[in-house]
Amino acid sequence: MTDAFSLFQRGTSALQEGSTTVAIRWLTEASHSTDTALASAAYRNLGIAHRAAGDDAAAVNAFNRAVALNPHDVDALYNRGNAHVALGNHRVAVESFQLVRELRPCWAQPVNNEGAAWMALGSADRAEACFSEAIRLEPSFAHAWGNLGAARAALGRHASPLHTLQHALSLAPNDPNIRIQLGHLLTELGHFDAAIRTFEAVLSEAPDRSDARAGLSFALHRKGDSIGALARIAPSIAGEAPHPDEAVAYARICLHMQAPERAIPILESTLQSARHPATRVLLGKQLGQTLDAVGQADRAYSVIDRANRERALVFDAEQHRSAIDTIIESQCHPFTQGSIMDPTPVFIVGIPRSGTTLLEQMLDGHPDVHGAGERAELEMIARMMPSGGLNTESLDRYARMYLDRIRPLAPTARRITDKMPNNVLHLGLAGRLFPAARVIHCVRDPVDTGLSCLFQHFKDTLPWATNVDSVATYIHEHQRLMEHWTEHCPLRMLTVPYEDLVAEPKQWAIRIQRFLSLEPCDQVTQPHTNRRTVRTASHDQVRLPIHTRSVGRSHPYRAHLEPLIELQSASASAK
Repeated sequence: MTDAFSLFQRGTSALQEGSTTVAIRWLTEASHSTDTALASAAYRNLGIAHRAAGDDAAAVNAFNRAVALNPHDVDALYNRGNAHVALGNHRVAVESFQLVRELRPCWAQPVNNEGAAWMALGSADRAEACFSEAIRLEPSFAHAWGNLGAARAALGRHASPLHTLQHALSLAPNDPNIRIQLGHLLTELGHFDAAIRTFEAVLSEAPDRSDARAGLSFALHRKGDSIGALARIAPSIAGEAPHPDEAVAYARICLHMQAPERAIPILESTLQSARHPATRVLLGKQLGQTLDAVGQADRAYSVIDRANRERALVFDAEQHRSAIDTIIESQCHPFTQGSIMDPTPVFIVGIPRSGTTLLEQMLDGHPDVHGAGERAELEMIARMMPSGGLNTESLDRYARMYLDRIRPLAPTARRITDKMPNNVLHLGLAGRLFPAARVIHCVRDPVDTGLSCLFQHFKDTLPWATNVDSVATYIHEHQRLMEHWTEHCPLRMLTVPYEDLVAEPKQWAIRIQRFLSLEPCDQVTQPHTNRRTVRTASHDQVRLPIHTRSVGRSHPYRAHLEPLIELQSASASAK
């Protein structure tokens, strides 16, 4: 009779040689040993063999038996985490990786893998912390550098993830995963030609990389070549199991080509087989938008609500309300103001989906205006400034810091717009730094706005946008803060109602240009002809001529939007 140790040796040798069936048989017998240490090791290697054979569920069971016998078996815990990831059990995987980190704190790989699990769960902030720690432990860990760039991109940053991914490529120039991550970021930043080259380079070496093919398709679509984009993914879409990114790219192309019904079965089948929560959220959001486009309102809302719930972002309404209270209580005019009377900055504020992107796209068509998009400088300066009083000289120093960052974007422009949503929190600061600046406040029916926010797949930085009660709270607090700024911000402001803007674009274009002391320009009313790259969620909409179709879009959904309807009624009665 063969002893357990010999069976363990034979099974381990077979595993190393790739004979998984033989390895599983001998390691299973060895696991019955009365020697706890030997049985634990046998279960651990049995789990590895099951993973090699493609049976992750059996692998988890084996790893669990190994850990039960030896709770300090780092390799069993680590491999159990990876098996749970393969099964889509990302929260359980996180727990395994965290146990590994406690037992072996200097090992970078499980830290990176925990970050990847958080990314799959849609928690980019936690993922970023993990990837940063993995790099601290192993500075040359190229994969962690690439993952860090992807996490920072998911958090809505721009320059930082680009530098991070470029560093990752310097460490691993031929890593296809890093190059695909870079391609996606280049697309998001509007560098479409560079993104296309990046994806094509990956596909030239690995033609079967469906994620690269999907990225290439989306980059082509964003560049305006929807036919070319469709051609890239058509064979996969016609097959049985397209990559989730290909399904999403196909749906966006179908929406753009006004044939949304074609994408619905593809999205439904892909969603049904998706394991990663973040992937299911992405597919669910796209399916909801597509169902909305074909008029299936109740079903669309159900899908969107499910995706928002699965995303599980947390919005602390009380904390946000308290932050607004602090601003209102502490920032009242008169302010000490700087002396730089530069009218260049134009701050466009408003709830996302309230027309801010359309307005900026219109203004960018004027030869004297540059639309700079969502800039982080004002918020950065707000964090840098001391809490105590500032004199004019100090304020001027911070104002020059902001101007030195935006002027190179368009050295000859008379006005440069900044539409970062969080700038609404810092209009008091803007009024202190730039006495001659202007503010344009975009407003829209709160029910239409709120519904559009719920349907949109925003970055993790907008946790309030995944729950109808949170959306209503956020809009209410925005309105309350803007009422305060109307009285206490010294900057000249113009309120632009979305409904009026799209109904009478020529009249409002004249009014807005006059407000900014600009000569009239007909191009302002033709934003769809502007080839400027739009990075926000409205990039597809601004390709179209100005229209009124989105006015009242919430009517079929009113049964689901009671908190927003109450807010609408309260706002109307307060006027």
